[in-house]
Amino acid sequence: MAKKPVIDPDPDVIRGAWKMITNHGDKALREATRQQNAMIARGDQRAVSLWWSIGRAIRELRRVKRAPHEPLN
Repeated sequence: MAKKPVIDPDPDVIRGAWKMITNHGDKALREATRQQNAMIARGDQRAVSLWWSIGRAIRELRRVKRAPHEPLN
C-alpha cells in the first residue's frame, strides 16, 4: 500500500503556501486559518478545503525536523 503524501501535490496549493509564507512570515498559518474560517462562515466548502490544504502545506514547508527516511520538500 502506497503512502499518501503529507501535503496536496497540487502546484497551486504549494505555490499558495509559499506565497503566504513570503507575505505573512511566521503568521502565515494563522492567516490561512483566518481565511479558512471566513470561508466556513460563507458556507463555501470548496474554498474551505483549499485553505485547509494550504495550511497543511505551510506546516510541511516550514517544518525543519525530518525522519532519516523522509525526503526534503
